[in-house]
Amino acid sequence: MEVDADRVLGLLKLLLDFGGRAHIGDLAKALHLTWDEVYHVLETAENLGAVRIDDNEVGITTRGLELLRMRFGDIHHMVRLKAEELGTS
Repeated sequence: MEVDADRVLGLLKLLLDFGGRAHIGDLAKALHLTWDEVYHVLETAENLGAVRIDDNEVGITTRGLELLRMRFGDIHHMVRLKAEELGTS
């Protein structure tokens, strides 16, 4: 599955809607993604330092909040590089 900036940003925005933390299953359902798809998005976001995962709970980090304030082009480039590194592009 290709992970793009839209998916990572969607995840981060949704986490804010959930108050900054949410269960992986709730995120998958709200994002309309399969477990496999949400895994790849979470892996990319975690490797960007945007989220922290602990016991199936996902929390947005300070870095994640910073990403939400960045220009889209910069985020897109960062996500593409990380996805290529992880082999999810």
